[in-house]
Amino acid sequence: MNDEAFSISTTLGDLLHGERGDIFVQLVSREEAVTRSGRLYIRVEFRDDRRRATVMLWEDSPWLETCRLDWKIGEHFKIRAIYTESAHGRQLRLQKIRPVTDDDRSQGFDPIRCQPRSVEDPADLYETALAICRHEIKDDLIRELVTTIYSQNFEALLIAPAGMVHHHRYQGGLLEHSVSVAQTVLELILQYRHQYAVLRDSLTCDLAIAGALTHDLGKLIEIDLDGGGVAATPDGQILGHVLLGRDLVRDTGRTLGIAAEQLRRLELIFLTHQDYYADGDYRRPISLEALLVQQADRIDSELQRFTAALETPIQGPIISADNPFRRAILRGEEVPAADANPMSLPK
Repeated sequence: MNDEAFSISTTLGDLLHGERGDIFVQLVSREEAVTRSGRLYIRVEFRDDRRRATVMLWEDSPWLETCRLDWKIGEHFKIRAIYTESAHGRQLRLQKIRPVTDDDRSQGFDPIRCQPRSVEDPADLYETALAICRHEIKDDLIRELVTTIYSQNFEALLIAPAGMVHHHRYQGGLLEHSVSVAQTVLELILQYRHQYAVLRDSLTCDLAIAGALTHDLGKLIEIDLDGGGVAATPDGQILGHVLLGRDLVRDTGRTLGIAAEQLRRLELIFLTHQDYYADGDYRRPISLEALLVQQADRIDSELQRFTAALETPIQGPIISADNPFRRAILRGEEVPAADANPMSLPK
């Protein structure tokens, strides 16, 4: 492709509706399908660190075959496109595209700038997780289990998303999600322990908190972090994060000499923490600590997905069913920025 007059002028996150820009992006998904009339198309999604947008490639597109044969998930591209916002979401109308080269770094290409990040500092989230572990887990070996896994995976935890598709799909997302689930579990214990004696049992509480902090850490192995966190590793494709996380905790626990019964109860949290069988569950919770983690996990993941859906760039109080939940969503009246009062992360 001729690069004449094709220099980086902005970023995807800065583009306004109807504006054209020369930008660097990362390919995060590619879905080939056929319309009811039999017309072939490929739906491609690109991103930078602040926004995702879709490109529709139809049968007459000059890039359709190249996309099918050559474009790889996680690959970075230099593109010229017109950005639009509609009821169908954020879209790009391509005019030029090619994979990035080393020469593009002179124009500011940095793969990190194509990866969204948590609004919280991952290093602070890491310290918050360890603080919860130190202050809330009474059993020495269970506490050591969590701190060992965290310390052995420090660098990966700072960049890992909590998912590739559904929720917290950005750098630091896994830590943000893990900390939130642990804090919710703690709140549930405090709320109900006066009613239910079992929530005053130290081991039950320790296992619930440890499970909350580690329940999704199989994603450190499931997701290809070197490729930007948008594709699965071979083990991730074959086994998935549930089994990978269970094995990680089981192997570490055995090395530390944790009692088999305690370890079995912790493993059950991994095997049952997702809410539906369709999400990969192997069985429903059969222990109180597993139930606590499952419910805390659900509310945090669903809340993050729901608020992301509320950001759909269309006017009006109702968001159409063209969103990940496949149902209309009531956004309501927009809250003025001056009235916003965001809560900071508890330490």
